[in-house]
Amino acid sequence: MLSIIIGVSLSLILTLQLRTTDVLHHNSRFDPWVAVPEPQQRRRLSSYGLTGWKFFKPPNDPRTIDQKVDTTTSLSTIRPIITPDIDTTMDLSIIRPFMRPMEVCGRRAPIPHHMDVHIKQKYEECPLLEQPPGHTTLLLLEGVETFGRIGNNLIEFLHSLQFAKDHDAVVGVMMGSWPVHLITDMWLAVHDGDIAGWREFMEQAFCIRTFDSPEETEYYEKVIHMETRELFMYTQDGPLNQYVQFQGKIIRTLYRSYNNGIGLNMRKKPVNDMCSVLEAIFGNEQHSAVYSVVHSRSLEGEPGLKLMRRIAKNVGCDPVAALDMTPEYVKAILAPRGMLEHPILFITDHQRPEILERLLEDPEIGPNIRLIPEEASWVGGDITLAVMADVFIGNPASTFSGFIAKSRVSLGYEANYMFRKKNDDGEWVDVCDYRCIFDHNVMNVMA
Repeated sequence: MLSIIIGVSLSLILTLQLRTTDVLHHNSRFDPWVAVPEPQQRRRLSSYGLTGWKFFKPPNDPRTIDQKVDTTTSLSTIRPIITPDIDTTMDLSIIRPFMRPMEVCGRRAPIPHHMDVHIKQKYEECPLLEQPPGHTTLLLLEGVETFGRIGNNLIEFLHSLQFAKDHDAVVGVMMGSWPVHLITDMWLAVHDGDIAGWREFMEQAFCIRTFDSPEETEYYEKVIHMETRELFMYTQDGPLNQYVQFQGKIIRTLYRSYNNGIGLNMRKKPVNDMCSVLEAIFGNEQHSAVYSVVHSRSLEGEPGLKLMRRIAKNVGCDPVAALDMTPEYVKAILAPRGMLEHPILFITDHQRPEILERLLEDPEIGPNIRLIPEEASWVGGDITLAVMADVFIGNPASTFSGFIAKSRVSLGYEANYMFRKKNDDGEWVDVCDYRCIFDHNVMNVMA
């Protein structure tokens, strides 16, 4: 009888443990952090992610972003935070480098830390990299030609990883090709000329392979060649929450290793500091400044209107409000949040100067409008400024706005205003939730 009781108890404990490692119960509106188990893609903490850390500098080195862990923290204080959402049988001292909550430019990201850890572990292994090339399909990214600007290129990179996941393929990246330049300009700089270390960490962080020549790919069972336009046009048809989870994991992987002005890109040129615009505007207060960002993108007139109308038809948002950025529209967002008393940063393509003129003339908005100094502005710094803002107001028809919004969702920010309309009472309201920016039914190929 005793043995039966013990056996039943152990069975119940095991069942509960399995359930708690598969599902995260969280009551906030951030449903993508609810970890839906994927039957054939069970993930656990991988040795790949662990060995990759040896290529980074020691924790006290200022060049290191993700390794700066508070070594005074006791594991006994960390363990209750991650229980029961991850497998507590693991040796937590091993995953210590991953335990630091997400921060960018000293600003804490709102994503619940235990959820970040869980999702990171879920997609940590790279099983296809262990297969012989003769049994593996390769999606090869090569060349330097791209479809569109930075916003498009970032979508193309994200879509390539999603395509590979959806089709049981490995992404292959040719050294010197467009994704290598795209990434190292803003993230994952090369330190001390350690190309080998950079390649190994890059491969393990994104489950990819890097190649020096096309001949190295001849051993693969199948090699898929896709133009960047094809990658941009790719849409997945799986569960939306799983798509948000996987894409969010990739984006957070980038921001764990954002460039801080030290190191080289793949053109062997010094990298810029992703925090430089924040610092130029707020100085020593960049870590605690409360501010909003308005991104005004006109998209060359009629093409922008046409694209915005298509999105509006899909989701029911106003077809011109995010293009016009009128004072009324901006104030309807900022006033309820008490943000009209704080700095409002304005990012624009300068195609419609009247938009800024109207905002500057408004007695409530104008006094708090701040422009980015021309000498300080650059794409990576502008992105970071917007991503880390307390409130972001963007244009869903812009892939630049879209990447900012995706990054903010991935980091846990809720105050993202892209899809708005006036209700029957004449009040501006959101027409969909945070997932819209990832939803191809709303964003088409820009999701």
